[in-house]
Amino acid sequence: MPRPTFTACSTGTSYLPEDWSDDRQRCEEAGIPDDVFYRPKWKIALELYDRAVANGVHLEWLTFDEGYGSKPGFLRGLADRKQRFVGEVPTTFTGWVTPPETTDRPYRKSGRGRPRHTPRLKAGSLPARSVAHPLHHSPVPRGQKWVCYYVKEGPKGPILWEAKHVMLSPPDENGLPGEPLHLLICRNPLEGEIKYFVAHAPPETPPEVLLLVAFSRGKVERCFEDGKQEVGLDHYEGRTWQGLIRHLILSSVSYLFLAKAHQEHRGGKSGVDGVPGAQGGLWATDVLVA
Repeated sequence: MPRPTFTACSTGTSYLPEDWSDDRQRCEEAGIPDDVFYRPKWKIALELYDRAVANGVHLEWLTFDEGYGSKPGFLRGLADRKQRFVGEVPTTFTGWVTPPETTDRPYRKSGRGRPRHTPRLKAGSLPARSVAHPLHHSPVPRGQKWVCYYVKEGPKGPILWEAKHVMLSPPDENGLPGEPLHLLICRNPLEGEIKYFVAHAPPETPPEVLLLVAFSRGKVERCFEDGKQEVGLDHYEGRTWQGLIRHLILSSVSYLFLAKAHQEHRGGKSGVDGVPGAQGGLWATDVLVA
């Protein structure tokens, strides 16, 4: 199976908390430019995505945590850009496994009052349900057997997840069934933890490919963890915006240098399973098998 490529972006360098943004005197004292103000992180992420694509970066897949997966505008923005993604979503994320019918016919309750806007859901249609609802109440996923996948080798042994797969139509900005997304219901067979992922990808995309993308986010999280612990990414104690930006740039460049030096001098050391990987054994265990 071909290995997907991934790109991660940090929104921290451009993000300004809302309480800071509302206090412009405080911003002036810290040297924060007037054109820097509060914006939701998911909007910053879309701007960074557009900048990367404009500079010739091709993103085969995009993956993210439920902080971004809980923002419908972010998901719609990526889908409008024809970007394939797999993102974790919270249980508050809603949709229909079987989309209800819509109608353009105006409707007045009891024959009086202003007509309802059209198009709209037909009268009596079920509302969009939480992603946790199909697991227990929808006949499609209930009729499926859990399929166990070996994701990768972790520090405490193999990481295994069971999964079920259905298509889900989340509501669009008008509350109507939107473009169908893949829904992956994943269960840790040892701990009982359940995660939910939605994916924008062709309908024929195999679940194992979507799972490989979904659980590859750990590499990005490890980068941030190493950056904070090894090169002092979060150790800035200055008082100016310019100093913060310089610190973040130097920390990122330092981490990049260390990563490249590690890759060049690591050699052909085998991975934990004894099979050399494409990166000298560094990612040798990123193979997902049903």
